[in-house]
Amino acid sequence: MSVERLYPFAGDHAIQSAVVVAEWADLGGSKPLSSDNLQNMEKESTPRLTQLGLTHHEQLNVLELKMSAGQPSSHTSSAFGGFKASRSTSGGDEQRSVVVARENCIIQINDYTRWADAVRDIREYLNVLLPRIGQHAPIRHLTLQFNDVFLWKAPPEELIMTEVFKPGTKWLPDHVFGLHDLWHSHHGYFADKWEPCRFQQLDNVNVSRAVVDGVHSVQEIGRASCRERV
Repeated sequence: MSVERLYPFAGDHAIQSAVVVAEWADLGGSKPLSSDNLQNMEKESTPRLTQLGLTHHEQLNVLELKMSAGQPSSHTSSAFGGFKASRSTSGGDEQRSVVVARENCIIQINDYTRWADAVRDIREYLNVLLPRIGQHAPIRHLTLQFNDVFLWKAPPEELIMTEVFKPGTKWLPDHVFGLHDLWHSHHGYFADKWEPCRFQQLDNVNVSRAVVDGVHSVQEIGRASCRERV
């Protein structure tokens, strides 16, 4: 059976990374945090994030371009655009990171072990940052994404999709079960939710047969994006 030669990416589980994104945007357009807001937030948040194990810190700068109507020249300047807190292995591989930029906050967990542990750590990071962000802009959009990878440890021609996925599943088109090379399937849909508040959720399911570092693999990216309904 093909499943016997598909190996989870992390040994005892297949999750390569988990990502949470919080975005603040008005219905009429974006409402980015100012450089002053971000600098104050960095100063206030860095000590606590360090206590939570994110010991490496760096500032992020953005290049601003100002143009005037009817003027042939433009003016560019560099401005403080956010900050990043992270931790890495002794070999330099980034285990996890928190990035706060003008329009969003991105938390990436690359050393995922268990869902309960990931939820606890993500909640701790958000408890540090969201109250400070909320002083300037409301959170309008939340996204959770999981990247799952299974590595194929056998000749590529022996990977049979009907032994990996159930034929007739609503998440994949029938066509992929007859393919013997690389493919990708994307499926997305909206759903209205009412708890804990009224919001609209966009669920995306991306499944593919791909090559990772020369090794054939089966990958699944699941993404749930929630936005407030008014």
